[in-house]
Amino acid sequence: MFKIVKSDEPLVVETINILIYGEPGSGKTSLVNTAESPLTLDFDKGVHRSDFRKDVLVIESWKQINDNMAELIKTFGNYNTVILDTIDTLLDYMGAWIIDQETKLARNKLQFYGKLKDEFSLFVGKLKTLGKDVVMIAHVREKEEGDLRIKRPAITGGSYDRVLQTADFVGYLFIKDNKRTIDFNPTDYWIGKNSAKFSSMLIPDFNTIPNFFAGLITQMKNAINGQTQAQAETVRLIKELNEKVLKMSTAAEINSFLTELTGMKNGVKKQVWDKIQIRAKELNFEFNKDEKKFHSKQLAVSNEQVAVKDRKTVTDKNVTTADSKLNIANSIQEPDFSFE
Repeated sequence: MFKIVKSDEPLVVETINILIYGEPGSGKTSLVNTAESPLTLDFDKGVHRSDFRKDVLVIESWKQINDNMAELIKTFGNYNTVILDTIDTLLDYMGAWIIDQETKLARNKLQFYGKLKDEFSLFVGKLKTLGKDVVMIAHVREKEEGDLRIKRPAITGGSYDRVLQTADFVGYLFIKDNKRTIDFNPTDYWIGKNSAKFSSMLIPDFNTIPNFFAGLITQMKNAINGQTQAQAETVRLIKELNEKVLKMSTAAEINSFLTELTGMKNGVKKQVWDKIQIRAKELNFEFNKDEKKFHSKQLAVSNEQVAVKDRKTVTDKNVTTADSKLNIANSIQEPDFSFE
C-alpha cells in the first residue's frame, strides 16, 4: 500500500547517511561505534585497533556479501546502525566483483564507474529501506586547488561524487593540540556537509559519554526534520496566499495586498507575485511601475490619453509662446525706414 505525503505535509526523515573521514589514528572507528546499536562491516580489517569497537562482521570480498544477502539482511535486523569501514576498500571489493561479472568493463572505465555507482547506490538504498542509519568511514587525501591543499575523503575517483551525494552529513575528524576534533562545516581547507549547522566540536571521553555519536545522530535527524517541517509550512502558506489572490476581483484589493508582500520571504514573495500577475491579467489589469499599482487597462489607456493631451497642450502653448516672442523680437529689431 502506498502512502502519499502531501506537498504541505512534512517528510519525516527516519534514517540518515553520514561520512566521517580523517587521518589514521584520529579515532574514526571508535567515534562511530558510540552510535546506537552498531554493526561494523570491516573491509579494512583494522577494527581491532579501536578501543571502543562493538560487534564486527569481517568482509573478505563483495561476492561474500552478494551471495549471502538474505542472511546479511536478517543479521542487520539486530542492529540500528551499519558502519562501512572503510568505504574506499568497500568500493575496491565491489569493483573487483563487477569486473569478475563483466570482464569487458575492465577496458571501459566510463561504463565501469557507472556500474560501480549503481551497485553502491543499490546497497546503501537497501540499508535505508531496512531502517538503518549508515555511517561510512574514509581515510583522508589531500588535493591541490590553486595555492591550497584541500583535505577530502579518500574515495575511488569515479565514485567520489556519488558517495558525497549519498551522505547527509560529512565530517572531518582531526587532532589539534592533542585533542580530537570533528568539524562538519566545509572550509577552505577541508570538505564538509552540515545541514544541522553544528559548530566544530571536541570529541569527549567515551568512558564518560559512551553514546556520544548516537546523540549526534539524533540531533542531525531533528535538524533535518525541522527543515522539512519549515518547508511544509512554507508550502501551506503559499497555498493559502494564492487562494486569497484568486478571490480578488478589484484593483484596489490587489493593490492593498501588495503591501503585504514586502514582509514575506523571497521564495514566498516570488511565487505569490507570479500568481498576482496571472490574476491581474485575468481581470484585465495592468501594472504601473512608477506608481507600483494595478489599474484597469481601460483606465490606464484613458489616463495615457489625458497625459498625451496634456503634453500636446503644453507643447502647443510652448509653440504659441515661442511664436509670440519671435514676433515681438522681430518688431523690435525691424528698422524704421520712414524719415518724413
